[in-house]
Amino acid sequence: MITRPLTERQEEQNGQNGLPPLAHRFCLSCLSCLTCLMLLSCAPGKGMTAYVGATLWDGTGAPPLHDAAIVVDRAGHIARLGPAVEVKPPRGATVVRLDGRWIIPGLVDAHARVARWTLARFLAYGVTAVRDVGGPQDSAVALRAAVSLDSVPGPRLYVSGPAIDRAPATWPGAAAVTTTEEARKAVDARVLINAAEAQVYSKIDSTFLANILDEASTLQLPVMGHLGAVDAVTAARLGIRAIDHMSGVVQASVANPTAIYQAHAADFFAGWNLEERTWATLDTARLDETAATLQRAGVAIVPTLALHELWAHLEDSTYLVTLDLSGVPQAVQDAWDVPDLIARAQLGYDDYFAFRRSRPVEDRFVRMYHRLGGLVAAGSDAGVPMIAPGSSLHDELRLLVAAGLTPQDALLAGTRDGGRLLNTDSIGVVREGGVADFVILAANPLEAIANTRKIDAVVARGAYWTEEELRAMWR
Repeated sequence: MITRPLTERQEEQNGQNGLPPLAHRFCLSCLSCLTCLMLLSCAPGKGMTAYVGATLWDGTGAPPLHDAAIVVDRAGHIARLGPAVEVKPPRGATVVRLDGRWIIPGLVDAHARVARWTLARFLAYGVTAVRDVGGPQDSAVALRAAVSLDSVPGPRLYVSGPAIDRAPATWPGAAAVTTTEEARKAVDARVLINAAEAQVYSKIDSTFLANILDEASTLQLPVMGHLGAVDAVTAARLGIRAIDHMSGVVQASVANPTAIYQAHAADFFAGWNLEERTWATLDTARLDETAATLQRAGVAIVPTLALHELWAHLEDSTYLVTLDLSGVPQAVQDAWDVPDLIARAQLGYDDYFAFRRSRPVEDRFVRMYHRLGGLVAAGSDAGVPMIAPGSSLHDELRLLVAAGLTPQDALLAGTRDGGRLLNTDSIGVVREGGVADFVILAANPLEAIANTRKIDAVVARGAYWTEEELRAMWR
């Protein structure tokens, strides 16, 4: 059957019946489509946010960009970035004016333990990524999933799972191993929870460490360590990726580390305290040689100077009251029984005196390691009594500057180099195509590292939170 076009009379009839002529109907249909397209083209930025006018320090080491514009897309990524004169907010986007403000990447705490109550605290202090080391496996993995699914606001979590330690384990919850085969299986278990790395603890000696690193290498899983029964140079030559607390450096820098090994085997605090005291006695030439060897091996160092500083002043109430514990629930503070901790660690006046003599030597090692080009990542050890999540990382940045790093170098340790430690370029920097994790500050952190505390707002996973909104979650 051949379809013929409507005659003029049929079109007239359609008009009498209240129907528009065919041509008109066609035009109306086209007009409707065009209208929809025009509406979409008029608001291509709907659901996007443009942050305009701040000075951007992007964490790459490049000079600050004044009057910057950052466009964050609906998925929480940075769609465009550059000078505001070149990067215009797309029509329909929400525009946040930040004149006079500074933007830095979200901070990375490279050594901490998380709990549900800590998440908003980390964010409120600008910490948008946390390397969770040795925390309870089930809760850490569950929190990682909850944050990833946006079920709860919090930093990105890079979980190691429980520490691998010789039996009897130093701390409850650790993977206590008695044979090298069990140590290998503990590494396998970390892969099953999609861990970012495995952590070895202070009773692991060189034989166990060699087996752990061999298994981890096969599975392409990095290993970091709180060392005690093995020195840092031996661990580096075996293939360890990172050393926390600068542990094992003393053992590598003394003529005979046997006494330190034996102390670690006997009791955690005995080993830790002896290590802390021995820093003050180290020969500087030997210490520099250790630093150079570790740097050539490509080992990352997470100094946790905040922990060393605390340990040197644990009995000093005038020091303890300077710590920002405002975000720590009272019940948690009550559980941080400092007198009991001092008693368990068997600390006395002579210990504190020795620890304080060691602090400049620890700082010298950090300064030397950085000058040699070694990777230094900022970690707070949040989770230890009196080391508060979020605020303590700012203490760590301050202590890195006191050790001899510039404010910019300390910021790099707390941003980009934390990302490098975790083998990812998606955190610790602000770049096009990267995740929208950054902090809005009221003052220039390159002039004074204390300005990292002057937080106006935090953008995490693309979501904008004022500091007041985040602190409100605490109550």
